[in-house]
Amino acid sequence: MKLDRLGDFQRTHRNGDLRLDHAGQTVRLLGWCRRVRNLGSLVFLDLRDRWGLVQLVANEETADPELLAKLKAVRSEFVLAAEGVVAERESKNPNLATGDIEVRLTGLRILNTAAPLPFPLEDEGVGEDLRLTYRFLDLRRERLQRNLQLRSEVANLTRNHFRELDFIDVETPILTKSTPEGARDYLVPSRVHAGEFFALPQSPQLFKQLLQVSGFERYVQICRCFRDEDLRADRQPEFTQVDIEMSFVRQEDVQGVIEPLMVKLAKIIGQDVTAPFPRLPYRDAMAWYGSDKPDLRCGVKIQEVTDLFATSGFNLFRAAAESQGQRRVRALFFPGEAAGSLSRKALDAYQEQARQMGAGGLPYAKWGKDGLSSSFKKFLDEGAEAALKDHFHASGEGLMVFAVGTDAQTSKVLGDLRTKIAADLAPIEKDPSLSTLFHDKNAFAFLWVVDFPLLEWSEEAQRFVACHHPFTSPHPDDLDLLETDPGACRALAYDLVLNGFEVGGGSIRIHDAETQSRMFRIIGIGEAEARSKFGFLLDALAFGAPPHGGLALGLDRLVMLLAGVDNIREVIAFPKTAQARCLMTDAPGPVDERQLRELHLIPDARQTYRVGAVFFESAEDGVDPVKRGELRGQALQQIGQLTPRQAQGLVTLDPQGQILDAQSISGPTFDF
Repeated sequence: MKLDRLGDFQRTHRNGDLRLDHAGQTVRLLGWCRRVRNLGSLVFLDLRDRWGLVQLVANEETADPELLAKLKAVRSEFVLAAEGVVAERESKNPNLATGDIEVRLTGLRILNTAAPLPFPLEDEGVGEDLRLTYRFLDLRRERLQRNLQLRSEVANLTRNHFRELDFIDVETPILTKSTPEGARDYLVPSRVHAGEFFALPQSPQLFKQLLQVSGFERYVQICRCFRDEDLRADRQPEFTQVDIEMSFVRQEDVQGVIEPLMVKLAKIIGQDVTAPFPRLPYRDAMAWYGSDKPDLRCGVKIQEVTDLFATSGFNLFRAAAESQGQRRVRALFFPGEAAGSLSRKALDAYQEQARQMGAGGLPYAKWGKDGLSSSFKKFLDEGAEAALKDHFHASGEGLMVFAVGTDAQTSKVLGDLRTKIAADLAPIEKDPSLSTLFHDKNAFAFLWVVDFPLLEWSEEAQRFVACHHPFTSPHPDDLDLLETDPGACRALAYDLVLNGFEVGGGSIRIHDAETQSRMFRIIGIGEAEARSKFGFLLDALAFGAPPHGGLALGLDRLVMLLAGVDNIREVIAFPKTAQARCLMTDAPGPVDERQLRELHLIPDARQTYRVGAVFFESAEDGVDPVKRGELRGQALQQIGQLTPRQAQGLVTLDPQGQILDAQSISGPTFDF
């Protein structure tokens, strides 16, 4: 098919902007054909651009024959330039923004054709691998275009927010030094410095601290970060952060800058959020919700019930009560008819989930229409049953599930089951107040989790490691515990949580070299290693570093939640798979041997020959027969350029016959 040229054709309107007010106007439109429908005397074409969809129509009885011929040649995803007159539709489409009008075609240009698509763009059931292989087509979908437009709006609003607050945008290096910050680094070999590597930044942490030492006071950057870690639905190997750092601040000051931004972003999707957000100490988050990023859309809390079983006949519970705090009995209570009528099959599924998380099982007590059923019913006399119901203020039907073990074990099991069971019950619970208690689908629940532990013990490394990163300031009240009881130290760290996802994290930083050196020693970084890896930071802290702190927001994750999707690949233009591959470009992939040699990742292929007659014997070894003659000739030419002294030695040649090295040795010489 012969294609038309765009020429001087210019768009007069965006497709999605046309309304009844434009009736009677001649318009010029550009875009892709979504579909063509031939209904006998009328031919309809849906034309799509970034701003929307509009219906074009031509009447076979009155349209120009050349126009009709082109129209009948058009297929899905052809690129078109169309001209026509806007008219009111006889049969309106209330589900389409342009559904009150149509454009009656007077001209059409076919700017490009399209091969048959590997999948229909309207099909929502396409496998993700196929979608990512043809991501340039996948991105034509309205949903993905809407997500990326939202992402752009979030980024622009964020930049304006910080500009209004007098932050300065500074770009920090992508090629930097590998430092121990938690996840594995992506390494970049240096061609110039053999055997040495750059690292891609996991975050601009050190650079933004150095900018505070430099006196910028308020820094912001929307930056790319890289972490070589196992991927999940809310993780990618490369991701985007909104990174800020401020001088002369407390954590309340940093939070006070972020909260108004979250209020603005929530308004984009019609959510009203009120600041200040709740502050929840880490200890309470784990005790009540079993998570350091609790989802407050579920109002059910974990409760301590150990003392209720101090004299129980149920050995598992009584033993925990007698363990003097080493083990506990903790429980969740879900009130209502839906919880009280859960089937044995559903309860068995929760049992299996608990076992997969390391629990021995999931004891339960359920009150339904037929009264009490329980996995330990024979140990629940009337008094024990009444005490349980009184503790949870249970007056009717409902379900209690229990976990026994250490705080960490029971938090893990009940923390996951809290949201799982609640999400299952919310749609089937008839009482609206209880349904909202289980899962308030309209909530946009921000909170700050604060007072994190500064350090945690690593069994694998047999030492303390930083919970956040080693530049986080200890709580002033806990400084004296650094050497004597490191595990008891709290950090001046704070995470911003939204609907069960951590969307940002930050801390007040260590701003003096002495405390930073103490911190390095506690986590097993000796003085020599500290100087080698962080000498520039220690030097900077010694030259008048101000108190400072900051935070990084995960832009991808935040946009994911604003868009109402459950995978950040839906808000990233060209994401990687869960196996960290780009299916569209087939990256990562092999590179040629020359590049590897230039980067000193494989040794140069070289041959060493004894100058003289012995050369011809040595040249036979390990040399491809096809290349043998060429190498001999090249070598002889090179040898002719050697000094007399070099001619009595060993000559090392590369595969192209170029001299890499020449060494003098004793022994006889030969004339050619």
